[in-house]
Amino acid sequence: MNGTCIGTRTHRCRTVPWAALATLGVLAVCLAGCRKHSGPTPNGGTEEKTFTIGVNQFMQHPLLDDVAKGLKDELEAAGISESHGDKVMVKNANGEDSVAVQINKQFVSQKVDAIVALGTPSAQSACKTTTTIPVIFGAITDPVAAGIADSIEKPGGNKTGTSDRWPFEQQVELIKQIVPTAKKVGIVLNPAESNTEASMKYIRPALKQAGLDSVEVAVANTGEVFGAAKSLVGRCDVFLIPGDNTVIAAIDTLIKVAREKKIPVIGGSEDLVKKGSIATYASDYYQIGRTTGMIVVEVLKEKKDPGTIPVAVAEECALVVNQKAATEQGANVPEALLAKAKKG
Repeated sequence: MNGTCIGTRTHRCRTVPWAALATLGVLAVCLAGCRKHSGPTPNGGTEEKTFTIGVNQFMQHPLLDDVAKGLKDELEAAGISESHGDKVMVKNANGEDSVAVQINKQFVSQKVDAIVALGTPSAQSACKTTTTIPVIFGAITDPVAAGIADSIEKPGGNKTGTSDRWPFEQQVELIKQIVPTAKKVGIVLNPAESNTEASMKYIRPALKQAGLDSVEVAVANTGEVFGAAKSLVGRCDVFLIPGDNTVIAAIDTLIKVAREKKIPVIGGSEDLVKKGSIATYASDYYQIGRTTGMIVVEVLKEKKDPGTIPVAVAEECALVVNQKAATEQGANVPEALLAKAKKG
């Protein structure tokens, strides 16, 4: 961990009521779509059904890892676990679209009860691969723009899930507050990611309104992030992190350039602030994972139609600040911002 981070821990998701979840862990009634069929047991009771769930995580990086952990914890809290006889198969596509497609095809051939897709490419592939098996997506920047939801209120078909859209407008405001002399904002991004393009739909107008120019450098994979960041030296006054899986997975290389060249880095998640971004307004990705798990429980145990469950959107975010990173990158965080950021 680089530096000490401080921040508020406020988080709220707009989603459906979860009051019924309290009783899910003790349900003995067997529901449809399970691996086992109900029937009498040797002691005269009724056998409880189990589920097989396929989790397709697009790549390994801290945000999706937190989502996956929250998902697992929520499922276990609801009684869905290997110890109960359920099967939760977690597979990682390692950032490869073709691998994500193959994983989803495997899940369909295995006739899983639900596919949980973490990351936009995995979710897009899942929705194309099956229209019958429930698809619950997790941490999607803009599910409507990505083509995996008809709307936030009613995603339609066999799909629903959670959105992690960052408050990009607030993050742009942080640039003005922390680097008031900034004119040009450097952004490394992978335009092939639909969630990245969704991020930029908010970032570009926000920068324009703030009187800032964006200098964008495209990359195709994590190995190109370091060179892209170096190419921005002398061409920008500050780095802004978009909601881009490729950049997030290689964030250490961008931070390395920022420290060496004294270019402040703004934005990202709480974990990215721990890694060296100076400040951000961030959602709690572990909580997003738990909310994703709640939706899985609704679909499997309560037999709800996924297409009618509203996408859960993180609405409140915490201000998180890394003072050590600010010093290393030659920036000062105003006392007014520090006053808003309480110790976590």
